[in-house]
Amino acid sequence: MRRQATQLLILIIPDNGKMEQILVKMMEAGIRGGSLVDCEGALQAVGQSKLRKPPVFSSLEQYLKPDTGKGKMLLAAMDTEQIEITHRIVNEVTSGLQKANTGVFLTLPLGFVDGVRGDV
Repeated sequence: MRRQATQLLILIIPDNGKMEQILVKMMEAGIRGGSLVDCEGALQAVGQSKLRKPPVFSSLEQYLKPDTGKGKMLLAAMDTEQIEITHRIVNEVTSGLQKANTGVFLTLPLGFVDGVRGDV
């Protein structure tokens, strides 16, 4: 059965422990589903490259943390109410996304989805 969903949540959190806390709180709020994908920042990837780095990246290399591992990206189709609840949870767990390297929260409109179970 095809269901209409309003938005695709894309949530990137570099701290796996915080992502786990977010997912637990989402489940406690009745929000389930989605897919987790390993990801890393572009600067981190360039910092690990064996290729000759452009001068700007060489100066930034001291700020890169190539040994921190990969963060997680959550992709989930949600309605507006679920997005608002999830945003509140993310801010609770991360103390806000305004600080650098804390995470990214964004949504994209969806026309329709297929293969999603639940109340979307």
